[in-house]
Amino acid sequence: MEAFIRLLMWGIAGFFIAAFSTLFGAVLGWFVGLFFGKAILGVLACIGIKGFSMWQIGATLGFIGGFFCRKINIQDMRSAAGK
Repeated sequence: MEAFIRLLMWGIAGFFIAAFSTLFGAVLGWFVGLFFGKAILGVLACIGIKGFSMWQIGATLGFIGGFFCRKINIQDMRSAAGK
């Protein structure tokens, strides 16, 4: 029973991480689109990707990136700081 609850908690956590990453990606995609939208959409149109707005691209990348998050621990941060 404990293993099932643990698995359920990991599944719920994974869902919320993916949802938060999607939301964060959409907001950042919109913000980046304010400054570089025409350039990025122009490059995507050259390779055949048309009909999307920047917030949709950001949300997609955020959703995909949510599954590739890395766990950060204190020892990694200390070794990166040179301590």
